[in-house]
Amino acid sequence: MKFGFFTMPEHPPIENWTLSYDRDIAAIVEAERLGFDEFWIGEHHTGGFENVPVPEYMIAKASAVTHRIRLGTGVVNLPYQDPFMVAERLAFLDHLTHGRLEYGFGGGGLPTDKVLFGLEPSEAAPRTNEALEIIWQLLTSEDPVTYEGVYWKYENRQLQVGPYQEVPPFAIAGLTGLHNYAKCGDRGWKPLSVHFAPIDNGSYPMPDLVGMGKAMLDAGGAAGIDPAVTRENWRIVREVYVTDDKNQAMRDIREGVKLSYDYLLGLGLGALMKKDEAMPDADLTFEWMAENIPWVIGSPDDCIRQLHEIEDATGGFGTLLINCRDWVTTDKWNRSLEMFARYVMPQFTKRENMARRQRLANVALGIS
Repeated sequence: MKFGFFTMPEHPPIENWTLSYDRDIAAIVEAERLGFDEFWIGEHHTGGFENVPVPEYMIAKASAVTHRIRLGTGVVNLPYQDPFMVAERLAFLDHLTHGRLEYGFGGGGLPTDKVLFGLEPSEAAPRTNEALEIIWQLLTSEDPVTYEGVYWKYENRQLQVGPYQEVPPFAIAGLTGLHNYAKCGDRGWKPLSVHFAPIDNGSYPMPDLVGMGKAMLDAGGAAGIDPAVTRENWRIVREVYVTDDKNQAMRDIREGVKLSYDYLLGLGLGALMKKDEAMPDADLTFEWMAENIPWVIGSPDDCIRQLHEIEDATGGFGTLLINCRDWVTTDKWNRSLEMFARYVMPQFTKRENMARRQRLANVALGIS
């Protein structure tokens, strides 16, 4: 398993937003220092909490102060933008990052963004699908592209600057349905599962991790793609906070959790977190979500157990993305990440080395 971060990013409107951008860049530098593999940055235009409208600018700046960590658009919202311009600027950014770019796309999940751009919700998926095909052709074809679709028409279009990476690594986020997971499975792309999707919500008609996994594996199998490759491509975002014990963790983040989820519930996203159609939003309490989504919080041992449970319940996935939050002060957040990197990550990476270390420790302690 690999590890990284997803950031909306979330900074409440009472914050100094100029400082928040500097703090986000510092977070990427710290993530690289701690050995994390990826950092994804979102795009939003309204709402007052998610304050990066152009993740590509953040990635360009972050790439200048890092060397190894991969940087992803999480995501470029395709329904609102000219696909040619998206392809052109991402190919250019691929060069500026020296091939560390992850090309993440989505349909624009924030309801208030749809209102801002006058997008009918029913048009989000077809616009996204059409834009994806255009962008893929522009980035991978050696010849000029002619395309006549419902929303965009091009004749003999070609990028002056092609991508740095021979095959651009595409990723798609899915929110309200399973179609993007099936597309990723079919095309060998990377699916991104949102942080508040439950593992298994039974018969409740909203996407859960089990359903997402099945959709991508079924489509990948039909396309002849090795299931192990499909699982390795899967990125799952979770709320994560590590401290000395779970009670302390709950005390530390309670106030911040309320602010974050009051915002999300106010946008009408509570329906995607539930396991029962009759469940009111008021029942989506901190305690309920931590246990039932579930989250990964508590001591290192708590987090190892919880992450194993998610791994077992989903059948396995390639990368865990920690959802970046402003729930605590920077010193507490960085301590949480350091504890995660020191004590949790090694249990899911080179397990054979961990077993060898434990045997050596047992010998030193005289334990048979």
